[in-house]
Parts: sequence; C-alpha cells; structure tokens
Amino acid sequence: MENNFIKIFFWAVLFGLYSCGDTTDTITPTLLAGDWRAELQLVEGVKMPFNVTVRKENEVFNFSFKNGEEILPTSDVVVKGDSVFVKTSIFDSEFKLKIENDSTLSGLWYNYYKAPDYALAVTFNRGENFRFQEKPTTSAELGKKYAITFGAGTEDEYKAIGLFEQNGTQLSGSFATETGDYRYLEGQVIGQTMYLSTFDGSHAFLFIAAVEDDIIDGTFYSGNHYQESFNGYINDSITLKDPDSLTFLKKDYSRIYFEFESLKGDTVKLTDERFENKVVLLQIMGSWCPNCMDESVFFKQLHEQYSSQGLEVVALAFERAKTKEKSIKNLNRMQEKLQLPYSILLAGETREVNAVDQLPMLNQIMSYPTSILIGKNGDILSIHTGFYGPSTGSYYDRYVEKMNQKIIEALKD
Repeated sequence: MENNFIKIFFWAVLFGLYSCGDTTDTITPTLLAGDWRAELQLVEGVKMPFNVTVRKENEVFNFSFKNGEEILPTSDVVVKGDSVFVKTSIFDSEFKLKIENDSTLSGLWYNYYKAPDYALAVTFNRGENFRFQEKPTTSAELGKKYAITFGAGTEDEYKAIGLFEQNGTQLSGSFATETGDYRYLEGQVIGQTMYLSTFDGSHAFLFIAAVEDDIIDGTFYSGNHYQESFNGYINDSITLKDPDSLTFLKKDYSRIYFEFESLKGDTVKLTDERFENKVVLLQIMGSWCPNCMDESVFFKQLHEQYSSQGLEVVALAFERAKTKEKSIKNLNRMQEKLQLPYSILLAGETREVNAVDQLPMLNQIMSYPTSILIGKNGDILSIHTGFYGPSTGSYYDRYVEKMNQKIIEALKD
C-alpha cells in the first residue's frame, strides 16, 4: 500500500497534478504588442499620460511614442524575463519596467540629463489608446490663438503664443515662446478644462487649464522638478519679439570665431580652408535639446540642398553630461539616429561650461538652439534665437521660407 502511494505521488508531481506547499508558478509573463497608454507620476496627485505603440517583428520589439502628428520610435528594447528596458532613440533617458501581467507594465523612467537618480514612477496599460479620458461627452470651445503669460507677476514671467487645433473633444497644438516652442502637444478638452501633454524622451510636459469664455488659466508641469502658472486670452494678432534681434555681436567684435574639437578629436577652426569662400550656418545646440533635434532635421535638409553650392553647416554642441566621454557618446548617438551629414563639434564638454564664455563675441545665448548665418566674406548675416518647429504650423513654414531665401541670397554673393 505504501509503495503504491509513493508511485502515485511521484507521477502526480511529474505531471503537475500535485503541488507541494513551497512550489510556486514559474510561468513568466510576456510583453505583448499593441496600443498602450502610459502615465508618469509627476507630483502627488498629478499624472501625465502619453500613448505608446509596441510592435514585435523577428523577435525585436519597437516602442513608438506618440504626440499628435509626431511618432518617435525606438528599437533599443531589451526584454529579460519579466523585465523590460527601453532606451529612447535620441535622448539619454530610459524606462526600467516590470511585466506585471499581459496588460500592465510598471517601473521608472530615468532622465539622466537631470541627474543619475532622476526618476519618475510610470505605469503602462495595454489596450488603451485615449489620452486623458476615454469618452468625454462635453467640451468647451477654444480659440486658435492665445496671448499667453507664464509665471505672471514673478521674476521668471515670460510671454508665449498658444496655438491650438480642436476637433470635438480632441486637442493638439503648442506654445511658441521667444526662445522656441513646446513641440507637439496632444490632449483633450473635457468639460471646461483643457489637458495637453507630451513625452519625447527628454521632456515630460503637462498643461492643465480652466476654460472660461475667451480666457484660459492653469498650471504647467515639467517632470517633478518644475511647475508654473499660465494664463491667456484669445488674441489673433499677438506677436513676440523678433528672434533675429535678441542675440548679436558685441561692439568690440566684427566677426565670430571658434576653435573646437570634432567628435573624432580633430581641431576645427572657422579659419580652416574648408570654410574659405563658403556660406557657413552655425548651429548652437545640445543632444539633450528636443528643439535642437527638430532644427537638426531641418538643417540636414538645408545641407543636402545647398552644400554642393557652397553651404557648410556646423553644429557647436554644449552638453549636459557629467563627463566628456558621455557627451561624445550622446552626440554620436544623435548624429547616427538622425543621420546628420554635417560636422558636430564639442564646444562645451559638460554642463559646467558656459556657452557665452566659449563664444565671447556674443552678447548672450538665451536659447538652445541658436543659429548664426555667416556670409562668404565672414560677415554675420543673421543670428536667430530659438527655433519654431513643425508643431507651430505657419510659424515654422515662414521660418523655413525665410531661411532658404537668406541662404540663396548669401550663395549668390
């Protein structure tokens, strides 16, 4: 009798019919493709949503972050057991996630530009493709253009233009400031409240505002480290300062000069033979800067169109990494991912380097990016602060047209 019991117990354990008290389920959940909705915990009680599409092809995963018309894909995804590591394509940030089940991921988003331990809690839910609310039934009507003030009455007050497109409860747009724009924002108008957010790998922005008649009044959150009030009113004729007037040469200077290392360690000077009798477009930028990413895509087009006619595009990068080696790595990744055909020079190795100290002929550098167009004879043709990207619509179109015309005229001289 005892021998029969032992045999039955053996076969039951072998085929999983009997479980000892200490035995646990060892089945590991898997990462599934599909639409996911993520939420970053910014501050207590405030979460910032964004949308992600996960695809799998030939055992390789791809995450695509969506902000309105913008799709930012990355295939730098590693799945180990129930852990998922996702590095954003351009920027030095990553998600470290755990697969809780087929429909849930949880973990942290690290933004290494801020600090090695700068992290926000995040959850991903599969099968959700809405932004803020699945089926809002009512919404206020926004105007298309607003005169905006951020931080009204404070030392940090600044002006902006709110640019919005509304389709029912769905909302998209951006804020254009004197130093650039807040890129692609996507959201909804739910009742009397507008919600907009963006996640691009460097920025985690959330805008929430009450809508009443022609006025909006709300709060802007950037990660968990910054928040600011903003308010505005409909104004179709609102303008800001001319971005070509904000940065200029100091009185004691008539030309600009630089001497920096390339990413390969070679010294490059504006007086080098390669620049003789050329129109030179300098891009003051950083690999950490999403507006610089947008500008780089445009400058790549300019290089491809006009380099054979005598245009040289050169980026002067001011980095925010802790070491020179890390800065070079970040810049190489950006150049590779965007397939930039022009030179990138390391003008500032770490965040401690002041751009104006490296370019003392300029009165200030108040924005990344800033671009400088230099004629064939070395004269400064224009210095443009900031960049209005594709999310600003007609503002971007006008800038593209204006820059093309400047280059065409400069190449004729």
